[in-house]
Amino acid sequence: MTITIPLDTMVPISKFGRGGASREFAKVADGVPVTVLRNSEPAYFIVNAHDYRAFRENEVRLANLEARQQALTGEGESFSSIEDLMADLHA
Repeated sequence: MTITIPLDTMVPISKFGRGGASREFAKVADGVPVTVLRNSEPAYFIVNAHDYRAFRENEVRLANLEARQQALTGEGESFSSIEDLMADLHA
């Protein structure tokens, strides 16, 4: 998987140790994610709280859609009794 990152949002991790963090966090507050580089490779992505919440909500939504799809297609395990199901859930 390839990730495309705008150059102006890339920041070396060393910049955070030299008092440059506040300027980078200001970008994040303006809705621009910041990519923190370690050894010239993306190591961290800093996003604002709104974007993080939206990401988590979408992650849960996707998991629910995948579970629904599995249920509709009959994927997954089948149990012959509720006791077997409950035993599997508590295993």
